[in-house]
Amino acid sequence: MCNHNDDLWEWSVFWHSNQLHSCVPVGEEHDTLGLVWRDFFGYLPAGTAILDLGTGNGSLAAQAVAVSRSKSSPFLIHGVDLADIQPSKYVACADEFWTMVTFHPRTAMEILPFEAGSFDAIVSQYAIEYSNINESLLEALRVLRPGGKLLFLLHADNSILKNRCRQQYDQAQTILASKLFPTTTDLLGALIEVESNNTAQGICRAEKRILQLKNVFDELEKGFSEVKDRSLIDNLFAAVRSLLSLRKSQNLQTLTKMNENIQLLLLAQSKRLQAMQQSALDNIKVNQMAKKLRLLKMQQVSLEVATTDTGAQCLGYWLSAEKPVAMNEEPS
Repeated sequence: MCNHNDDLWEWSVFWHSNQLHSCVPVGEEHDTLGLVWRDFFGYLPAGTAILDLGTGNGSLAAQAVAVSRSKSSPFLIHGVDLADIQPSKYVACADEFWTMVTFHPRTAMEILPFEAGSFDAIVSQYAIEYSNINESLLEALRVLRPGGKLLFLLHADNSILKNRCRQQYDQAQTILASKLFPTTTDLLGALIEVESNNTAQGICRAEKRILQLKNVFDELEKGFSEVKDRSLIDNLFAAVRSLLSLRKSQNLQTLTKMNENIQLLLLAQSKRLQAMQQSALDNIKVNQMAKKLRLLKMQQVSLEVATTDTGAQCLGYWLSAEKPVAMNEEPS
């Protein structure tokens, strides 16, 4: 686990927990976003140098790699993230996709370690809005070559993703405020004790702890009875319950640490969900970004709402632009 005193510990914990996507929805909406990205990468010429801002574990970079395989020469892909990322180590499904991406952990978007004009395209998926946007835009334009393209997918204040994050944040807070984790530790200790020293007193203690944990789960389930999206709840409950089945193969110290890590992951998730809500852009702020790009002499600045296939629900904003070709250069 990461250092709890780290200012970005919640993001490092998240990316170290076998996560590929941070906020991208699964299903129809994901396909909608993916189609836009595949089209964008598809138009880029072979050998294009791409920078992915806020890459996380490289879900967007992996899409660029997939498109790159159809080119005569592969893209040169770099991904930066302020968190302590290491996808090849922490992502179970990591394969040759990730070997074709150069990842730069602990790297701020506001201070990029690249020479001016290093990239032909710069992309960001639900990421640049977590940074100091004005500084990050200036850096992005600095390292973008003349004629290079930008495409950002941004969180929207009125999106279904923000609404989902708000609901999951509330769920996480409810679980963290409950006695789930200390009661689980108490039960594990009681079960291991009674299994090694089968006494009447130990059996009574274990039965009492079993009832206490059942009451905690019942109370939480009662509070979540109206919840439709149970992904966070079900995954968390399954992780806690799995500890009970491991007591014959793991000692109490190990199980206690595993329980603490589950709690830490939930706390990290809670902080990340809160950060997402705070970073979501309303119509005024996203238009300010577009205006900033125009003031910086970017061309073909376009701002569109990202929606589901039906167009009925908002998933964020698409913001794109192109850096003008210098007077003494010819377009490639």
